[in-house]
This record gives sequence, structure tokens and C-alpha cells, in this order.
Amino acid sequence: MGTLKKTTYLAALALATALSACTPPSYSQTDSAAESEIVATNGLTMVNGLSMTNGLSGNGLSGNGLSGNGLSGNGLVMNPLTTALTSSTFLMNSAAGRTTVSYMIKCALPAGHSVTKTDSTGASYTFAGGIGVAPEWETSSCGGDCQRWISACMLAHVNTAGIHVPIWIVGQASGLGWGQSTSYPNQEGTFFGNIFTLSNVGKVDAYYCQGPGFDKSVVDGRIGATQVGAPYRDMFADGYCATGYNCVDSDAKTGNVPDGYKACTMGDGAMTAWNQLVTVWRENKAYNSSGTVIAGQTADGATVGNDFETSTNSWTSTATLSSSSDRAQTGSKSLKIVYTGGAGTVRVAGPATLSLAAGKRARLYLYLDAASAVSSIGTWVKKTNGTETKNTESVTDHLKGSWNQFGISVPSSSTGSQVGVDLTTTGAFTAYIDAVTW
Repeated sequence: MGTLKKTTYLAALALATALSACTPPSYSQTDSAAESEIVATNGLTMVNGLSMTNGLSGNGLSGNGLSGNGLSGNGLVMNPLTTALTSSTFLMNSAAGRTTVSYMIKCALPAGHSVTKTDSTGASYTFAGGIGVAPEWETSSCGGDCQRWISACMLAHVNTAGIHVPIWIVGQASGLGWGQSTSYPNQEGTFFGNIFTLSNVGKVDAYYCQGPGFDKSVVDGRIGATQVGAPYRDMFADGYCATGYNCVDSDAKTGNVPDGYKACTMGDGAMTAWNQLVTVWRENKAYNSSGTVIAGQTADGATVGNDFETSTNSWTSTATLSSSSDRAQTGSKSLKIVYTGGAGTVRVAGPATLSLAAGKRARLYLYLDAASAVSSIGTWVKKTNGTETKNTESVTDHLKGSWNQFGISVPSSSTGSQVGVDLTTTGAFTAYIDAVTW
């Protein structure tokens, strides 16, 4: 685990995160703290939202205050931040440019540090630090490692839809640290590159690869959603940050699951090996365009029927069921399934009191431990006439040590009264169900 970070802004920052702040890092004349809570388990809860209209644009990172040659214009990285940002610097003379600067300094400097600069009209702006992946830039030039750490951090904050939602970010930079949070169950992806310069093939090195949860709890403007003009590319054939093939797991693990990645190989320029990476985990909450949580919905807009926050919600099984805080997809608890028997099929069933319309699709999230003996999952719906429809899927098509979503549709000829899953196993296992929606 990385070193625990401390900050005197903890109370205020926790409030900012809880309110899902929907503005970029402050660059006003008043003092402001970074939009983050530095959490005891390491990692950072950050508010993302560096949108296409607020700074990063297109494959070449052009327009909206950024030059076509990346961010290195006017000797920016050759000097300390205190002298590199001048009133004539292009970044200081537009709202989009100043937003880019705000994220750049938020990523580079730790909380409690700030830089105050003026634009060409003499107006003064203060940019607050927050994460501290490259603190050396405050007093010296920004070399290759500095540029790559800031790039990974800024790319991790991009939201092409301009929606500001909390994300959990980890990495081996001293300002980050490793760790996982039960409130952020979906590993979205890992970001890396260098947005300060063009590569030898005339492109900006801005990359990402998919985490196992990239298509779970999809958030507008993030990986897994439809993105227009995203500044990063994924060049892996399968898209995933595949362990042992193109990426290296973090040494730190939580529940035997790596917290992220410490190295990846990708690129079409001379630079292909990257060791400055930021891995992002995200929530399963729905947000409106103002960044406000929509109660009772998952990120994909589905209505939550069972969340197991206070009970088992009348689910039954031959296995032992409980409302557990071990991990969760939504809220802070899930349905924990502990089976201690031998080979067979374990049925886990919801209450038989539903009235699901014909064609309605029910979904649930299922988590299997990395060493689980479960071999297949059968998601089923019981029709009101007593017959069942079931979809059976092999575990090899899904990822252990991660939440996976399963679904079943009520046949068009009937209504549904009950949903559940059958877990075929070769022995004892522990699994979790959460965020049952219909």
C-alpha cells in the first residue's frame, strides 16, 4: 500500500465530493481546496469533468486553448510553474485554457500549494493543487516523468460529455497510492501517455486501456459510453489492460485483486513503454446533467428493485445469505452468498411477488471471488404460469474478482413473478449479488 496522505482540508473536501461538485478546479482570486477527499485506504476520490468544451479536444489536443503541438508551447515545461505561466502564455488568455491549467496544476501539485498568475489584461487567477503527482514542477522544470504523470492524471479526468462525477484514482505516484473502495466497485480503465509533445509520427501520445468494469455502470462521457472527440486511444486488440500480455498488475492487491496497473506497452510512436499510469474506478450511481445523484437508479438509468442495504430483501437459497458490507455495486452493502457444500447447482431466488410486464428485462450484478469454484451462471425468470426461462453462461466468458452484469427478459407471451440465478459449482464458494433492476 502507498503512504497515507493527510490534509487539513479533509472535512471540506469530503463535503465537496458528497455534493458531486460539477465545476472544474477553482481558478479564482479566492482561496479554494482541490475537489478531492484523500482517503485512509489510499487512492483519491476525485471529481472528473475535463470536458471537450473545457480543455481537451481531438486526437491532436487542438483548439480550446491547446496548441496542435500539445502543451509544450512557449517553454512551458522548461521552467518552474511559477515562471512558465506568463500573461502572454496562450493557456492564460481563454477560459478553456485556464480550465486546462487548473487541471494541470491540480494534478501536479499537492493540496495546500497553489500558483497565482495574471492574463494579458492583468486579471489575476489562483490555481489550487490537489493531487501532487509531480510536485517538482513548482520549483524546477518538468522532465519526462513529470510530463507523463501529469498527462495520465489529466486524461483520467476527461469527460467528453462535460458531466462531473466522482471517480477513484490510484497509481504508484507518491501523490496517489494504491487501494480500493467498496463505493467504487468498477475498474473503468487505465490512462497514460504524454500530452505535452507530439511523437515522432506527428501524434500526441494519449492512451487508455479498458478495465474489467469499463462497460459496467456506464457514465456519459467516460469509457464504455459513446464518446465524441475523446483525446485518448486504445490500441490493444482486445481493448483490455490484459495482465501478462500488454500490462503489468500493481504489486498492491485488495482481496487478491490488483488495485490497478503499474506498466503498459502501447503506442505508434517511438515511446511505447509507459510506467506512469493512473487507474480509475467508478461508482454505480446515476447522475443528471448537473452532476446530482438520481436516487434509486444505477448509472445506466435502470431502476433498482433490490439493493440489500438493510436486509436480504426476501431472497432465499440453500446457501447462507446475508446483507454484507464486504463489497457493493450500489450503496454500501450487497447480498452475500456463502455455500459450503459440494458439487451441484445452488439456486438463489428473489421474492415470488413481482409483476414484471411482458418483455421487461431484469438485470443483476454478480461478483465471484478470484478462486471461486462456480463454473456457470443461469439467470432465470419465472412466469406467472409457473414455467421458467433461463439464460446460462459459462464463467469463462466473465471476469472473476470483478462485478459482472447478467440479465433476463420476460417472454413476450407472459408476465414475470420472480427472478434469480442458478450457480453451478464444483464445491464451496462465496459470491455477491447487488443492484437488481427491472
